[in-house]
Amino acid sequence: MTEKVVGYIYIIAGTILMVLALVSVYMVFTKKMVPVNIFSLPGISIDLSSVAPEVPKELQETQGEAASGLQTDLVAPEIINAPLNLIAHIILMGFVLNVGFKIASLGVQLVRPIKVNLRGEQKSVLEP
Repeated sequence: MTEKVVGYIYIIAGTILMVLALVSVYMVFTKKMVPVNIFSLPGISIDLSSVAPEVPKELQETQGEAASGLQTDLVAPEIINAPLNLIAHIILMGFVLNVGFKIASLGVQLVRPIKVNLRGEQKSVLEP
């Protein structure tokens, strides 16, 4: 294969990578696709038994598990994980976009002709 054919292949491959990254980000923002699920952090919860340490015995017997009954979620896990996964998806697609750009620019350099213009022979300053 010649340099120009390889260059055109690189341009097409880089452009496809860039378009796929852009379409992926667009689909995530329009909620047609779910972002990459990297984070699965637990929600923020508080144990209300620390606020009211003495629970009546009748209440303990009826609930069975007093500690789980007094556990309250302050922030749901979805509220924490959704923005983190969205940011991670955008960073990942930015990396893919950058790789596509580098491949396409390498293809442009292979396709572009190299022209060198030489002027007449010049005498060196160092030679006597």
